[in-house]
Amino acid sequence: MLKKTRNIKDVLVVTVTGLQETFTDTKVIIILLIIGFILDNGVKGMIGHGIQIQQPLGFLEGFIMCTNHWHYVVVFLVGFLFLISSVPRLDSHQILLIYRIGKKNWLFGEVLQIIASAFIFTVILLLGCIAVFAQYSFIGNKWSNYTSDYKQLYEPIFSGSNLYIDEQVYKYYMPYKAALHGFILLVFCMAIMGTIVLFFSIIEKKIAGIILNIILVLFVLVFFEYRSDVMWLSPFCHAIIMLHNVYIFKQLSVPLYYSYLYMAGLEGILIFLSLKMLKNKMFY
Repeated sequence: MLKKTRNIKDVLVVTVTGLQETFTDTKVIIILLIIGFILDNGVKGMIGHGIQIQQPLGFLEGFIMCTNHWHYVVVFLVGFLFLISSVPRLDSHQILLIYRIGKKNWLFGEVLQIIASAFIFTVILLLGCIAVFAQYSFIGNKWSNYTSDYKQLYEPIFSGSNLYIDEQVYKYYMPYKAALHGFILLVFCMAIMGTIVLFFSIIEKKIAGIILNIILVLFVLVFFEYRSDVMWLSPFCHAIIMLHNVYIFKQLSVPLYYSYLYMAGLEGILIFLSLKMLKNKMFY
């Protein structure tokens, strides 16, 4: 019991240290600017549309729109990838810590700090969306008239704009559920991206890990355009909840639970492979 407690403490030491380094890294400014861009370009624009047609919006609809908008999800993930490209930060202090607490505890601490970072930045995005919406929204688990009537009434008014929630979302999920699944799946996707970088860092191929993440994002955008099932090989696809239904893209749809199983399984495989590679790895 004492050993187990010590292991947990060791993992948390790595996690806290990693979070401190992440949030004091000057690269964090980039992802904060990206969040600001999403709020200014997307969320405020959606509010502007609501004001123009004199329809209040649900307080979660800005966040739901962002997590189902290809451009905003891509730029958000790229910003996160840029930030975690420094993981793990192997200075002399970290190397001494690894040999003191053990490689396994160090790895789990690094994975946990990646997940925690993903969670925190997604919370910042969520709170930012809610704050921007605060003055012009209502609280409740129902869709606004703007969202439910967009295709029929308002699309001609805002032609060329993507600032709406797709009917593949609002016809299958209520707002609270859509926001919750969107939040969890986005964090899952970011965690996988970070663990990929961590794994390739362990085998001393970090650049390959970063390139692989970029390919996975582009992979989806290319194959989504051609309506190909192969896009489901990328965790990025599973983070977009509007694809988890049978309303329009029936040939592309998968059950929502499949995405959770896929992401959990992929994360587990990455951690397992990282542990195997760590056994004979020496840190200098």
